[in-house]
Amino acid sequence: MSATPTNPPFVIRCFIVMMNALCDTVAEHGPAGYVPVPMVNLIWTRLQNLTTRFLAALARGPIPPRAKPTPKPTPEIPPESQPQPEQPPRARRKRLTLPCREAWLYRLIPETGFTRFTLQHILADPEFAGFLAANPKLIRILTPLYNAMGIDLPTEPPFAPDPP
Repeated sequence: MSATPTNPPFVIRCFIVMMNALCDTVAEHGPAGYVPVPMVNLIWTRLQNLTTRFLAALARGPIPPRAKPTPKPTPEIPPESQPQPEQPPRARRKRLTLPCREAWLYRLIPETGFTRFTLQHILADPEFAGFLAANPKLIRILTPLYNAMGIDLPTEPPFAPDPP
């Protein structure tokens, strides 16, 4: 079966199914595992956004790197002409953030183990590795997911290119 815009390759469909299963597992087993509901919502939203970004970057295809723009000189403002703050800044509420240690999602919700194994298997697939090799931005998008699950991303594709 050929891949068309409405019918992505099989390995991408597997990735989408696994990400949806991971979101369902987080939503179902998170509160049961004493994970606060706001944290479950944050994890679920992050996973959905990651999937959307990955699929959008995959649909765009590889983007050639841009040349770095030259920095514009900024005029210096004398200290006496800078505005002075009149009121002290208001205290802000502490923001809820996700953990950043290795395999934090797998440790927080152990039921995500089946998804971890499947994502490792998808990553080892030569077709998926070819997508990652063709567009390095995809690796950058997937890095937080694979760090959260405790999976090492390859630095280079697991297959050798065909000899000419």
